[in-house]
Amino acid sequence: MRGGKAVNKSDNELVEQHVDFVIKISILNKGLQAIINIEPPRDGGMPPNLDSIRAKLDAMNIKYGINEKTIRGICNNPVYNRDIVIAEGARPVNGKDGSYKILFQTDRDMKPKEREDGTVDFHDLEIVENVKKGQVLCTIEQPTEGIPGITVTGDKISSLKGKSIPNLLGKNTKYNDDKTAILSTIDGQVYFTQNRIFVNETLVIHQDVDNSTGHIKAIGNVIINGAVLPGFIVEAEGNIEVKGNVNSATLKAGGNIVLRNGAVGSKIYCEGDLTIKFVENSNIFVKGDMKAAYIMNSNIKCGKTVQTVGSISKIVGGICIAGENIVARTIGSVAAVKTHLELGTDSTIIERQQELLKELPELDTKIKSLQSLISLLQQYQAANRLTPEKKQILDNALSTYRHINASIIDGKQELEKITESIKSKGYGRIVCSGTIYPGTTAKIGSMKMKFSEPMLRKSLYYTEEGIAIGTVK
Repeated sequence: MRGGKAVNKSDNELVEQHVDFVIKISILNKGLQAIINIEPPRDGGMPPNLDSIRAKLDAMNIKYGINEKTIRGICNNPVYNRDIVIAEGARPVNGKDGSYKILFQTDRDMKPKEREDGTVDFHDLEIVENVKKGQVLCTIEQPTEGIPGITVTGDKISSLKGKSIPNLLGKNTKYNDDKTAILSTIDGQVYFTQNRIFVNETLVIHQDVDNSTGHIKAIGNVIINGAVLPGFIVEAEGNIEVKGNVNSATLKAGGNIVLRNGAVGSKIYCEGDLTIKFVENSNIFVKGDMKAAYIMNSNIKCGKTVQTVGSISKIVGGICIAGENIVARTIGSVAAVKTHLELGTDSTIIERQQELLKELPELDTKIKSLQSLISLLQQYQAANRLTPEKKQILDNALSTYRHINASIIDGKQELEKITESIKSKGYGRIVCSGTIYPGTTAKIGSMKMKFSEPMLRKSLYYTEEGIAIGTVK
């Protein structure tokens, strides 16, 4: 914008009049800045003013980010021949990339656990991380959309949306409803491999259970392709399968156990059925059926039927208790090894009976101690010497007394029912298709029979007069 004029004074002479300021505005930086530069007035020309500057801005369609303070400053204290930022747009803000946080250990260092006393437990390496159905395995921050920018002329500048996280879903995992977390869809063992999260129902150990693996504890099933070495423990809420031997170790399963070889000097607890090649010098508890090639010098408690199969099919030494039947080709040995067989007692009932027989005296001891404490505090109460602290102790003691007393009453009633159940239960049979040797004792219900002479192909069953002997064809 320019001001001033020339006036014709005579035919031969021009007289130069004043020249006003000149406004130049440039739009730079991809429309994000407007720069003003003002040429000064001459010969008494007009200085810059608000209306002139605003008119120039309007002419160039500059309407966003105008700095009114700067404009007023230019008008009040003009600065000439210098670039001044008079308007600024807004830069676009790109969206934030998505992120995630895995809530389980992805890189196991296999270091043995240090005990409280400073010693090291080389059996506890914690190589398995168990998770429950619905458990959060990973939290997710979703990418944001970003904020668009705007030029000084009011044009929109696009922003970039943040990058999404990679797909982390593996087997047996899912997103929650708003995709802010990854959940397990089953109970199992969790892994992070190939940039995916997996939960496996079955844990497969491709080697022996030894110092390189430590103890194994799994929510689901466990398959061990090797052996279980002495001192190690394998626990599973599901099934256990071992392809090698189990030697002086412990197995505990909430489902079935299948041992492709045998168990020597071991402890086995099985909520389901047990299938095993052989058992020697071991303690076995099975709630379901048990099937083995042979059993030697072991203590067996089985809720249903114990059966030995195959060409060996024998039970020699130890104690074998079954809730239903005991079936074998050979029972005892020519050396008259003491072998005790017992029918009619469900091993789970016996286990509970033994628990109650242990718990009730302990509860009785606790309640006698509480009676002494309550009696003393009630004496303080009668003498108005019971402080608030002692009053609280008395209230707690009375509550505990009522709880323990109820437990004793319930326990005694349960014990009576167990005793009656054992008496009234029907009995199965002891079936021997080969020889029952001397040294063998059979108990069915309350009846006992000792064998002093070999007996061939016999079946033993309960009668009120005693144990009856039948013939096996």
